[in-house]
Amino acid sequence: MRAAAVLGAVLALAQFTQAIFSDDAFHLDSHLALLGIPQPHTTFFHKPQSSSNASLLYTLSDRAFVGALNPKDGSVLWRQSLSQTGADPTIGPDAFLVAGERDGQVVSGFGNAINSWDALDGRLRWQYFTPSESQVLGLRTVPVKAEGSAAQDVVFLSGSASGDGVISITRLAGRDGAKIWDRTDSSIATGSRLFLAVSGQAVFVVARSNAAGKTKILELDLATGKEKGSHSPAVDSEILAVASSPTDSFVVTSEKPYKSIKVNVLGSSKVSAVSLDDKQGEAQSASVSFSGGLSTPAHLLIHLKSKDRQWAEVLHINPKNGNVVKAYTLPAHDGPSTFAAHHIGSEVFFVRTTDSETSLYASSSADRLETWPFNASETPAINAPGLHATAEVINTKSGFAVRVAETSDNGHFSLLRNGEPQWTRPEVLSHATLASWLDENPQSALVEELETEAAVSPLTAYVHRWSRHLNDLASLPHYIQRLPSTLASSAESAPKTRNRFVGQKVVVLATNRLDVLAVETDTLAILWHTSLVDLVNGGSPTITQLITANGRTTAYLSDGSSAVLNATNGQHIEYVAGSGVSVHKIAAIPASPHESIIIKIDVDGKPHIADDVTPLEDGIIVTISEAGTAFGWTLGREPRRAWTLKPQPGAAFTSAISRVEGEPVASIGTVLGNRAVLYKHISPNLALLTATSAHGITINLIDAITGSVLHSSSHSGVLAGSPVPAVFSEHWFALAFASQDPETSTLSTQLVISEIYESEASNDRGPLSSKLNYSSFSPDAGYKPYIISRAFSVAQPISQLAVTQTGQGITSRRLLAVLPESDAIAAIPREILNARRPVDRDPTRDEQEEGITKYVPILEIDPRWYLTHSREVTGIQKILATPSLLESTSLIFAFGHDVFSTQIAPSGAFDILGKGFNRIQLLLTVVALFVGVLVLRPMTRSKTVQGRWTAQ
Repeated sequence: MRAAAVLGAVLALAQFTQAIFSDDAFHLDSHLALLGIPQPHTTFFHKPQSSSNASLLYTLSDRAFVGALNPKDGSVLWRQSLSQTGADPTIGPDAFLVAGERDGQVVSGFGNAINSWDALDGRLRWQYFTPSESQVLGLRTVPVKAEGSAAQDVVFLSGSASGDGVISITRLAGRDGAKIWDRTDSSIATGSRLFLAVSGQAVFVVARSNAAGKTKILELDLATGKEKGSHSPAVDSEILAVASSPTDSFVVTSEKPYKSIKVNVLGSSKVSAVSLDDKQGEAQSASVSFSGGLSTPAHLLIHLKSKDRQWAEVLHINPKNGNVVKAYTLPAHDGPSTFAAHHIGSEVFFVRTTDSETSLYASSSADRLETWPFNASETPAINAPGLHATAEVINTKSGFAVRVAETSDNGHFSLLRNGEPQWTRPEVLSHATLASWLDENPQSALVEELETEAAVSPLTAYVHRWSRHLNDLASLPHYIQRLPSTLASSAESAPKTRNRFVGQKVVVLATNRLDVLAVETDTLAILWHTSLVDLVNGGSPTITQLITANGRTTAYLSDGSSAVLNATNGQHIEYVAGSGVSVHKIAAIPASPHESIIIKIDVDGKPHIADDVTPLEDGIIVTISEAGTAFGWTLGREPRRAWTLKPQPGAAFTSAISRVEGEPVASIGTVLGNRAVLYKHISPNLALLTATSAHGITINLIDAITGSVLHSSSHSGVLAGSPVPAVFSEHWFALAFASQDPETSTLSTQLVISEIYESEASNDRGPLSSKLNYSSFSPDAGYKPYIISRAFSVAQPISQLAVTQTGQGITSRRLLAVLPESDAIAAIPREILNARRPVDRDPTRDEQEEGITKYVPILEIDPRWYLTHSREVTGIQKILATPSLLESTSLIFAFGHDVFSTQIAPSGAFDILGKGFNRIQLLLTVVALFVGVLVLRPMTRSKTVQGRWTAQ
């Protein structure tokens, strides 16, 4: 009996396991793992293993990310962030990345850290820190005598970030990062531009002082670090390049209009001057391409750019006497060009890419070795003008093969192989700061038709409906033709089917580079890309607000100007210059379902409304000044200040949030276990103000009409400078902050949830329950709602909060939290964060019927809540949620450094068939039933007739 019972239990469990399906990870979500825009001096091809000839593409981007890409498809093999503060930096020339000669490592220098990374998998091998007040100003590898010997040592230059003239040159062992020698020098003039170069025998520091108008070169012994001497050669004022080579290191200088250049071979005081061709156009800029190896002579290319033409000069340096001679000139090209250098043995190759072709030259001859026509790609990003490039040349028996990794001026990183576009990476998205949904719901046209029919006479509506149905019949043949393939589609197409029912959304993004882009959330493909740089007349404004409505996208800039774009294709429609008001923030107040009134807010918190805008008489807006004071303004032709709220001394208001615009509320009350109702306090006039001080925060729930404080709570021990994200939805709000225990100095994250009700008692709506009309200024409006709060301790920081949104608000909500330490986004069920969970007691039977559990102060993030699954989604700054066409599903879009989109069904996908649904089986079942009816019907009829005869 016992064995039978056990067997029955096992069979029962087996039935339940059949209902467990693998989730939709990597089917319904999309992720762009970005590095940032590559820098020209930190991007190169490199062979990570001496046993293989396969190269990887390495870069240190402008977002302080170092990583390796697969040249075949552009996928990220590994990446590491160099930002030590967790901020989102934008780096400049003082970031360095070098690679040894097949010693299996790449070494980065940024800030005050030197890091050695395994070139194959990105593991940290060793790390060296300079003093905190110092930063890395140069980094070079020490040449080795033979390829593939020991790990190459590195030499780095460091100095004060304030530029006080004291520098340090240090040599580190390539195997473990141990310091071999260190040299300090204080003879460099304050404010000098510093460069580092290393040859086979010496280390050189090149310092250019603009104030003194001199260039000083300091020479140190490579083995000991002792000073060998210093001199000031007569070179030009602009240093184009300081090149390191095992044979000869040199400095290249020039001056506008770049009629000539001067080259000084380091270690010698001799300076050689070479005249440059003007190609019937005055050069406006110049750059140097150089590649050197153990047996490679010093050959370099000077890239010259005029207003509309670009060309290059190839120069040779004589290793015996240091003289520089012009080898040949590459022809001028109308339009942009990029040049890159690569060496193989003793030969240096130069690769030129234009908008029409890719050309290969050798340093020894002006003749083209190969030319590949450029085949335009369907992706506009690949066709954009190139800004800089790096190349790899492979010499085979059948000819040459060239791979060019090019960074475009629009922020895209792409690769060409023999002129054929291979892939592109939209690294510009790592600079995204703002986003707005482009509402192009396919059902919006039908909704407008129904609204039109509801607004006219019944007869007109009837005729209109008949004409609409006749127009719909035009698509019937196509629908019938597509029906067999739809019915026969396999379960693997379920995600695509679900995407069709959920609806595809488009997000318009704005970057800190004044780019505006439209991204499709399903595939994260860029639909269009427009730059506003050419529209800005001087200055460096930023985009402060992005609003998309009525087929137009409007970008509002900090100088008060705005640019209007076509939301469908990104074409420029209109540019409105600033009115002289310094814009601190932009607010959009809904005036109609399809239109919003734009209000510009200055640094003092005062709103400004355009003169040509119809005033919104019943509107109210809450602003915060730069000094941290909150104001309430009534909107009209001229905004009037209604109230002022100042924080406590030593604190300042930093944020003000309200409920999500247009958020539906499906129920005005919470049904308890005993069938009583606890009424929610839902008001469109509530606002949540956050005030921060040195070590604490204060949360104020206010009535935005009168400015009265309905609820206030303070939290001490808050970690200074940490983010305090907050979200307001329906009748509850949540916030998160990092706190530090004063006794143990332990850091933790507190997640506080508060729920607002009309009254503490059930079936009671408070003193306003008998009122037909409500006013914030009525005598009874002074009552305060009942608020209950619970705090949960989370083991990791939370940087951003959001809440899921659905069309009708029927589906349960989830709190979306960004976990920066885990590089993940978690969707915490709202039921877990119920503020009514009982404390120090078990839930009653009625509470158990509601699903309420006992309060536990520790909130463990369940791995099943991770929307990102195993993906590392880095640097998320904001999450957007919007309803889909299905009530069960909410669309999520997150951006910052990476870009991530997914779908979430908090209550399950109750309104769409799942993967387990088999259309063919259903059709066969229907056919079998039909056949069964046909077979059994005569038998049943015969039996009925026989029964009647028998009865008679």
